[in-house]
Amino acid sequence: MAIRSPANATFEAACGMKVTRQRIGELGIELEQLHAGPVTVTCIPGMANVAWPAKAIFAGLSREDLEAAARRSPAGTVDPEAETVALSFNCYVVETSDYVALIDGGIGDGKERPHRPAWHRRETQFLQTLSALGISPERVDIVINTHLHADHVGWNTRREGETWRPTFPNARYVVAQTELTHWTKVHEASVDGNTLHGAFADSVLPIIRSVGFEAVASDAEVAAGLRLKPAPGHSPGMVVVALDTEECEVLFLADAVHHPLQLGDDGIVCNFCEDPVEARTTRIGLLTEAAANATVLAPYHFPAPVFGRLKAEAASFLFVPLDIEATDRLATDLAINNAR
Repeated sequence: MAIRSPANATFEAACGMKVTRQRIGELGIELEQLHAGPVTVTCIPGMANVAWPAKAIFAGLSREDLEAAARRSPAGTVDPEAETVALSFNCYVVETSDYVALIDGGIGDGKERPHRPAWHRRETQFLQTLSALGISPERVDIVINTHLHADHVGWNTRREGETWRPTFPNARYVVAQTELTHWTKVHEASVDGNTLHGAFADSVLPIIRSVGFEAVASDAEVAAGLRLKPAPGHSPGMVVVALDTEECEVLFLADAVHHPLQLGDDGIVCNFCEDPVEARTTRIGLLTEAAANATVLAPYHFPAPVFGRLKAEAASFLFVPLDIEATDRLATDLAINNAR
């Protein structure tokens, strides 16, 4: 289950770190932000707290399994009666004095995903949210695709007329070479060209054919303090992303963990992991290291609160959210900007 420790706020303040929840009044949304010295990390959920059929993501779970998972998971994230789990799709924006980076590109807008109705032809406020943060598409320096699944690459591109063009024209688009090579071969061998529910055609190929991907080693340093770590299993070349700040390390988990219920049972593997055994090994290794090092986690699919640490407990882990300080600063800033 999720717990809060009274010591959290003291520890975070002592090391110059805090989490705020910012409301952008005009857009009717709230954002969580992690502040670590001069670095700010903002979570932008493309979809937030969606009740997902549990068996659609964890096929092996029985009603009894879900009841047990509900007792050890954050409140409201498992509903045994409805047999659903709560999922979000979290993109993260990293702002430093040297660069602006986007970790994963979410589902995107206007994408043809008929086999994934929740992702089909979406129209969202993603770009308006970036604007409220003071970030135009041209300001983004780096886009990291942890892997190339459809729900992680959507905002690589946006439609201009009948053409898909890079959303962030000045950015380096970074992906692990292993991942890019794998899905390129799959696409070239496909009969219908519908690789990754169509995402390869509308969100990957347009990058290859225009600005190009920066295909790197799975342990590459992308920028100062920003490096990749191999995390295969869910996808052959998936990586997680580690951000070193002066105050802490932040680990962007991609799809190494899909839901908090996996923290209490390392045998629960997502249906979509291509190599379930390798995915489990990857997950256990990452979580064990994160718990030992007090790493701040930034999960891709956890509902809010998203920033937290792990506490090892017997053969499992507890997710401990960092304490959140509420503020309306973004709403105020947006009003000022609009008045100019």
